[in-house]
Amino acid sequence: MALKEIIIEQLKSIWSENKAKGLLAQVKFQQFLVRGELTGLHKKYYSGGWILAPKDNAYFKYRYAFFIHGEIIPNINNLCELEEVMDEASANNFKRIAGYLNKAGIGVMYAIPLGNGIKNIENIEWNIYNYNLEEERLQQIDSENFFSNWGNRGRPSRSRGWSRETEGSYLSLDEDILLALYLNEHFYTEYLKRKLHIPISDPYDVDGFFIVHTSGKVIPIEIKEKFPAGENQNKFFGIDAGRVLMLLRLCLPNDSNALYIIREVDDSPQRRFVAWKYISLSDIIMTSGWNLQRGGTGMGGQETQTIRLPYDEFKALTKEVLKDSYLDKIGDLPKEIKDKVQQFLSDRISKFGW
Repeated sequence: MALKEIIIEQLKSIWSENKAKGLLAQVKFQQFLVRGELTGLHKKYYSGGWILAPKDNAYFKYRYAFFIHGEIIPNINNLCELEEVMDEASANNFKRIAGYLNKAGIGVMYAIPLGNGIKNIENIEWNIYNYNLEEERLQQIDSENFFSNWGNRGRPSRSRGWSRETEGSYLSLDEDILLALYLNEHFYTEYLKRKLHIPISDPYDVDGFFIVHTSGKVIPIEIKEKFPAGENQNKFFGIDAGRVLMLLRLCLPNDSNALYIIREVDDSPQRRFVAWKYISLSDIIMTSGWNLQRGGTGMGGQETQTIRLPYDEFKALTKEVLKDSYLDKIGDLPKEIKDKVQQFLSDRISKFGW
């Protein structure tokens, strides 16, 4: 069996269909940055990672972000080799994101898979590095000792399989993209859950970040594939309430904004592509409905609650939106919300007189 087929069989046994579709949206967005209308902006994008915490009554104090290297490396002997593996551009973006997350009280780790051959997915071992904020560098840790304080009753979940359409979409992906997806899942499911039996409290992830190189600002992003519900003037998108809470947890300590990006598709079995759209976190806060609605199944198998957002509040995602000038302009969350308040005040008085 070819490597592609092996990886897909592994992922099918773990991911639900909804999760598989959601991750496809992230892949297609990265391709959009490289080959689509947003070509040239991929250098300011950095892929996200797991946000995990140990089983503890106060787990919310002890969250860590784990970033997973997307290639299998034969060996790493020293810090110089580590920096070469990450490459200079990637390492500089990572440092900015690590500082951003540390400011939000999130510990930052970088995990590198080691193995025989860059595409040999058998017998992978993991080197884990903690980001030292004071020295601004990664330091290798004894991972089994670190995780020994997390407990030992974790176990991996299982999937019911995918449709032919979803499997076909994954078969069409390049091998290196599939490998990166597999390694990200291997770290969580095979290493933490199956090998170390680590129980995780409130597991989550963040899809990615944009770096504003001119100012140093960091903008977290979420990427999902959705079709709108409702009709005519009542059309809306429903987004997971937990996603908004997670973004607020990262953004409020940094006074930063975030972007929620949607790959809009139609409500057909083929899920035909319509457009890339976005909404800022500040606009989510100011325009969302407050009565939550029943959603789908989340990462931990629990049923989610969704926030209702007006369809027309989502704007076209163009190259101008992701340029430094625009991201810098909207990057201050408190300022954007205050500006929105003044706009609402003016609109209300104009419509009702007071």
